Amino acid sequence: MPIPNQAVVKPIIDEIRDEIVAAIHEAWDDWMASDYVAVWRCKRSRANFVWEQIIDRAHAALLSLDNVHFIEATETMKFLIHDQVLFRFKKADDAGRTANVATQMAMAFHDHDQDLFGLPEVQRVEVVYKLNKLETAIADICVVARDGDAVTWEYSLLDAGDVVAPLPMPEPEPARPAAKIVKLKVVSDERKKRDK
Repeated sequence: MPIPNQAVVKPIIDEIRDEIVAAIHEAWDDWMASDYVAVWRCKRSRANFVWEQIIDRAHAALLSLDNVHFIEATETMKFLIHDQVLFRFKKADDAGRTANVATQMAMAFHDHDQDLFGLPEVQRVEVVYKLNKLETAIADICVVARDGDAVTWEYSLLDAGDVVAPLPMPEPEPARPAAKIVKLKVVSDERKKRDK
């Protein structure tokens, strides 16, 4: 199977775009409202919590749709739409890359020459969420296609109004303002006349 084709994937994912976006936003809200935010120390724990909530919410929202099928595999769940697009939910960095443990299954997902789950003709992509710099909110939700380690294309599922704007950062003030460092030499009028 060749690298996923964005022109094929986008209209199919767009059919359930609202459910996908809602599942991710609500899962993040669950995390922020939980008692674990200030207690759990590992980002992996947070990612696992959010992933579980996303899967639970997406499964509930998509369960009644005839065109969506669920594929449960070793500690993961994938969603198949119209028997054409297979996706999984992940957290990604700014470049759209996910941090998977390099298992055979994780590597095979991005190797489009390999047949997974007996579905050789499907387009395999990831639906990812990206956090803001402070990791306090979701900055974007994207569909990402990869070929091995390389991101071949991605697009946002959020409208411009849905994207969280970065927080304005104050400009740092110098430790010693220039006025305190530079001293201007004051020359008296009499000395100016004398030096002429």
